[in-house]
Amino acid sequence: MAKFLQLIRFPNLVMIALTQYLFKFFLINPYASYSLDSLRFFCLVLATVCIAAGGNIINDIYDVETDRINKPHKVFIDTFITKKNAFLLYFMFTFVGIGLAIYVGGISLPENTTIFFAIASLLFLYSKYLKKIALIGNIVVSLLVASSILILAFPIFTKNNLFRNELIISVLLIYASFAFLINLIRELVKDNEDVNGDYNANMKTLSIVLGRNRVNKIVAVLAGMLIIFILYVISEYMQGKTITTVYALLTLLLPLLYFIIKVWQADTKWEYRILSFILKIIMLFGILSVLVFYYFDPLF
Repeated sequence: MAKFLQLIRFPNLVMIALTQYLFKFFLINPYASYSLDSLRFFCLVLATVCIAAGGNIINDIYDVETDRINKPHKVFIDTFITKKNAFLLYFMFTFVGIGLAIYVGGISLPENTTIFFAIASLLFLYSKYLKKIALIGNIVVSLLVASSILILAFPIFTKNNLFRNELIISVLLIYASFAFLINLIRELVKDNEDVNGDYNANMKTLSIVLGRNRVNKIVAVLAGMLIIFILYVISEYMQGKTITTVYALLTLLLPLLYFIIKVWQADTKWEYRILSFILKIIMLFGILSVLVFYYFDPLF
C-alpha cells in the first residue's frame, strides 16, 4: 500500500483536494453564487484527483530511465508494479476522472467535461513528448497545476450576484497565476536537480541546453517577477487589510527573497532539493491565505 501511495503521489493529491475545498468553503461559498451542490463538488474534486493520479502514473512509466539515475529509491515501474499493470492503472484513473467530470458537467456545464479531457490529454502528451522539450514541458505542467484552481471558476458563471462573482473569478485567476509562476520556478529547479538523469535519457531540458548556472539566474529573475506580482496584488486588493499584508510579507515575500539569494549560487543536488522544498512550502502558505482572508480580512 505504501508503494502504491508513493506511485500516485498521495500527498500531492491530498494537497489538490485540500486546495479545492479551501477555496469552496472560504472563498466561493461566502461570496459567490455556485451551481454545484456538495455531491457534485465532491465528484469534481475526485475527478481532479483521479486524473492527477493517472498523470503521475503515466509520468513514472515514461520516466523509468531517468528515475533510475535521479531517484533510484523511487522507481516503482517494473519493481513494485509491471509496466502493463501500470498502464491499466493509468487508464482506470483517467477514465474514472473523465466519467466523474461528465457527471459533474452534464448538459449545463459541457466546458467542465472538455477541460478535464484536455487536462488528461496534456498529461499524457507531457509525459510522452513535451517534458523532453526545453521550457515547453515546464510551462505545460505549470498550466496543469494552475488548472486545478481555474476549473473551480466554471460553475460560478451565474446571473445572480454578478459583481461578486466577477470579483471571485478575478481572485481565482490571481491564485491560479501564483500557482503557475511558483510551479514553473520549481520545475526549473527540479530540472537542475535531475540534470544528470535527464542528460542520459537524451532529454533537452533548459538545464541541459543552457547549463545550471544560467538556469539559476533565470529562476532568480522569475522569483523576482513573482515578488513584483505579489506586491501588485497587495497594492491593488489589500489596501487596509493589515493582517493579510503582514501574512504575505512573512510567508511569501521574505521566503522568496531568501530563495533568490540561495538559488543564485546553488550547485549541488541537495541544494536544489532544499530550494524545491522551500517553494512547495511557499505555495502551501499562498493557498492557506484564503483562511486569513476569511477570518481576518474579508473581501467585502
